[in-house]
Amino acid sequence: MAHHCISHVKDVDGLSSAALVLAAKGGTFRLTDYDDVMRELQAVPRSATGLTICDLGTNASNFPEFVAALAGLAERMPVTYIDHHFLAEDAKRQIAQAGVDLRHDVAECASMLTYLTYKGALPEAARLLALYGAVTDYMDASPAAGAMMETFDRQFVLLEATALAFALAKNGKDYSYAEMLVEELSKMKAPHTIDDVGPQAVAQAEVVRLLADEVRAKGTRMNRLAYMATTESSTGNVAKLLLGAFGVPVGVAYKVKPTGNAEFSLRSTSEGGVHLGKEIGAIAQRHGGSGGGHERAAGCSVPVREVEGLLNDLDARLSAG
Repeated sequence: MAHHCISHVKDVDGLSSAALVLAAKGGTFRLTDYDDVMRELQAVPRSATGLTICDLGTNASNFPEFVAALAGLAERMPVTYIDHHFLAEDAKRQIAQAGVDLRHDVAECASMLTYLTYKGALPEAARLLALYGAVTDYMDASPAAGAMMETFDRQFVLLEATALAFALAKNGKDYSYAEMLVEELSKMKAPHTIDDVGPQAVAQAEVVRLLADEVRAKGTRMNRLAYMATTESSTGNVAKLLLGAFGVPVGVAYKVKPTGNAEFSLRSTSEGGVHLGKEIGAIAQRHGGSGGGHERAAGCSVPVREVEGLLNDLDARLSAG
């Protein structure tokens, strides 16, 4: 009989969220990506006495099935859903009506929301885990994170958060590495003291340095966006580099998966002019896929044959303002 957690595998915010739940509730956890959320919900252990889902935004293409799965689980155990991706008011209402304790706020990162949810069962050091997620999700100026950051050495927090993000990116295809990080973080270990995080982060820093030159050579500029196909595990890094390399408000990086789908990461500057999460969710759905995210950082997945159409539609939407 144990609590179970399902959290996002691809970034520090998801890992920190899982570590906070593990520290507060004990039990078991699984890390997954957006495409596999339904499979993980169906695989929740029968012995679980509670479930927390963190940093895994839903999308319109599978929302009815998602809510139905939550409702079924909520009949068996308490279910808490913690997320900061965009959710329409009707979607939030349906999730709550399914018997789920929804903790949702687009103004804070998921790990900060997780910390606030389980604060009473966490040690003082757990505040740092929440800040690691805030820094790497570019949300450390939010109300809760900003106030918390004032009580720490900012450079220390930035160093630790960046070391985690770079080490995770270096081992992005190895879920067992991400699981190890969650286990160690749940023990309140400082990232720089976790075996191999330092060397892995330094190695990834060199990858990013070299990748900047590759992006300039291989990226393609459209009107308001630049894009590039990549094999890098961290497509978000490539999308960010495209912004500077081509001086555009939106960078789009994608990689082709063995499933025949293309997985996209999108990043924008303050001049993007649209909410990336909302726009890419609608565009991806028109091209037989799904997506969503935040105002300046989002992702989606579509069949490979739809890549060109998606890029054209997105560029047209950005150009329209």
